[in-house]
Amino acid sequence: MTTPAQWAELVTTALLGTDRRPLEAADAPGQVLRQAARHRVLDRLAAPSMIEDPDPAAPPVGAPIQAGRPAPEPADRLLDQLLRTPDPALVSCWLSVCADRGCVVSALHWTALARLAARSTGYDRSALGAALGPRGRWFLQQNPEWRRLAADAQAPVAPPGPPDRPSAPVLTADDVLADPERLLAHPQPWGPDLVSAAYAVLGGEGLVPPSRTFASRLGIALPTELYPSIARAGEFYVLAPDASPARRRTIRDRFVTLELAAYARAAIHHAFTDSSTSITRAEIPHV
Repeated sequence: MTTPAQWAELVTTALLGTDRRPLEAADAPGQVLRQAARHRVLDRLAAPSMIEDPDPAAPPVGAPIQAGRPAPEPADRLLDQLLRTPDPALVSCWLSVCADRGCVVSALHWTALARLAARSTGYDRSALGAALGPRGRWFLQQNPEWRRLAADAQAPVAPPGPPDRPSAPVLTADDVLADPERLLAHPQPWGPDLVSAAYAVLGGEGLVPPSRTFASRLGIALPTELYPSIARAGEFYVLAPDASPARRRTIRDRFVTLELAAYARAAIHHAFTDSSTSITRAEIPHV
């Protein structure tokens, strides 16, 4: 068997001979290179496989049967749009709604979703696994680079009895004004006072400024039926008479971000229903 050192020596000899050997010679450089290449191929074919099959007699495991119905066509088109400029929160929202409706994502999106989720933990891997279905989760296991993702995307085993959920701590509007992140960690449904406090935080009345992603995450978590309230709250805070022009621009940017995320969430839910009603877009006043 040719060793790497012998291979390098053989190629070097052939290249050095190009200046001093006639082309019609029996050992012309081209013939030497072709001979070396043939020997190299034979060596690789004769070498033992790098990946040993633990059970050569066992038949290959095929893909499992897919479970769940395909996502509706409007929802599939919406996911295609979301993947063009992917936002982890919005894509995760789509996957969660898909799984909750008993649907599975089209195989055309499996690779794109896997690549995104493998690069960032911002994507909900449990929702991804549920939306992929058994065959999609099997697909993840075929790529060694997605091994960790495949493990995280496995469907959780439901406990035999009802889950023992501890009662959620009481959250007040003052708590939201002091720390708006507590609202996003609080289970729903949210009372009107908590939602109003969240709007006040975006309007600059909180004890601390909201984080850069708070508005978009709030929009995704906001119940769809509260979407029309965004325009009313935005108008109240953007057009406040005592606000400076700079503050108005900041407040408007927050409410625009909130509206975009909430509209996308409403569009996702709408795409998975058979309803023919359209969504009236909320408008944030200009400044």
